[in-house]
Amino acid sequence: MKASIDGNHSTIYLYLRPPLCIYMNTEEEIFNKLIDAIQDIGDMGATIDEISKVVLIERHTLSKYLNRLRADGRVSYKQIGKAKVWFLSRAPLQSIFCLKEEDKTYTEKIFSRILSDMPEGLLILDFDSNILFMNRYLTTLWGDCIGQKYYHIFSSSSNNGSVKDGSGKDGSGLIMAIIDRKMEEVESRGEDIDGRILDIKARRVENPDNSSSIIAIISDSTEKVGNEKRIKNLSELHRLLGESVNRSYAIDQLCSTILNNLREVIGFDMGDILIYDPDKDVLSSNAQKGYPHQNENSEEWKRRIAMEAINRKEILFFDSSNKGMDKDEIARTAYSLIEEYNLQKMYAIPLKTKGEIHGSLLILFGSRKAMADEDRFLLEGISETIASGIAKIKAEEEWRLKANVLEIFSHPIFMTNIEGRLTYVNSAFLEIWGYDKENEVLGRPWSEFWKDESKDVVTAVCEKGSWKGDLVAMKKDGSGYKTQLSTSLIIGKKGPLQIVAIAEPQEKK
Repeated sequence: MKASIDGNHSTIYLYLRPPLCIYMNTEEEIFNKLIDAIQDIGDMGATIDEISKVVLIERHTLSKYLNRLRADGRVSYKQIGKAKVWFLSRAPLQSIFCLKEEDKTYTEKIFSRILSDMPEGLLILDFDSNILFMNRYLTTLWGDCIGQKYYHIFSSSSNNGSVKDGSGKDGSGLIMAIIDRKMEEVESRGEDIDGRILDIKARRVENPDNSSSIIAIISDSTEKVGNEKRIKNLSELHRLLGESVNRSYAIDQLCSTILNNLREVIGFDMGDILIYDPDKDVLSSNAQKGYPHQNENSEEWKRRIAMEAINRKEILFFDSSNKGMDKDEIARTAYSLIEEYNLQKMYAIPLKTKGEIHGSLLILFGSRKAMADEDRFLLEGISETIASGIAKIKAEEEWRLKANVLEIFSHPIFMTNIEGRLTYVNSAFLEIWGYDKENEVLGRPWSEFWKDESKDVVTAVCEKGSWKGDLVAMKKDGSGYKTQLSTSLIIGKKGPLQIVAIAEPQEKK
């Protein structure tokens, strides 16, 4: 508006500029006009002066609108000298992370810091396979790879990924499926170039300008997978060991089967199981596996190391990388064995259960990949199982030995449970009583085999622990003869178990 005064008359001239809404009725129309202008000016970007000439908006007003668009992620700029060159944002989210810290708004700073400090990896790609952003979690794994092709961080040989549709591709191949628009979302597990196990979730995201980005959430699952594998291996070992114990009838057979199972799961190069005789305080080798050669020295070294583990009652571990360190006598013995077989690592594990030592397990790693230190608990977990199996076979062998003695004994011997039913008879019992097979007598009350009342004998044995006296035996054919019966009560940890008796013929009738 402009006013002018002329003499006694005053004239007022009004110059009104048409409101901006005459040209662009809404703010959104202004934004669209600006975006069209930047796009028309070209891929090289547009200065604020070039934009102003197209949209006919003054610089200071135009600057406000452009900053609004930048805050919305729809445009971005590059600082060239003192001038700003504006571009359309083909990846609005990524533009936030590409800005210098001083150029970010307060909201952008908060947002970018939250994503940078996520406890999982955040990877943002364009559709030309370029890494546009990776947060601190991922830069810790691979360094700053922004600008590189994303598949360089994956192992090309990785093929153990799995996705929801069941296809078998690695992590890089699955993301490529999104880039090729074959899939909208993938979930996979693959390896990176350093052998880490990665869990990957990725999906395509539409940007406001109709372009697309790929956002991937990545976590390092190496430790988790390792723990799962160790648990699986431990479970498999216990299963195999249980089968070995159930199917083995001799300690040699048991130990050989155990070594085969251990080698299958753990993958050691050489191994021994040595059985301990506490009465003689000596070790005897019951099973060996994988040795290219044997000699007296190596056998003696192994016995010394195994015995040391038994005496200490703990796992001994030796590593070839410590050869230059000062060593005690047992360490020198171990390194002599290491040099003999060119070993990397060696373990000596005492086999003990319920406080009783039954032997020692030697596990030796040579050229193969040695077991990780955190996997040692596998050996600790199975040592008691192996010892229990050895103890069981020992007890069974001892019982079979005693049973053989009983079988060849000339006098009748039999056993009953506490209720007085027969659980065992030897050959002499069957022969004298006139029976052919055990199943004719086992399970029957013992009173059926005596002429006189014999129930009181069971009561007396249970009360006093033993009984001795004369009874008349009833044979299968009804005839009888007088015997002297000696009985004793067998007591276990939970109380009376069995009654054992021997019958000595006195005179036939």
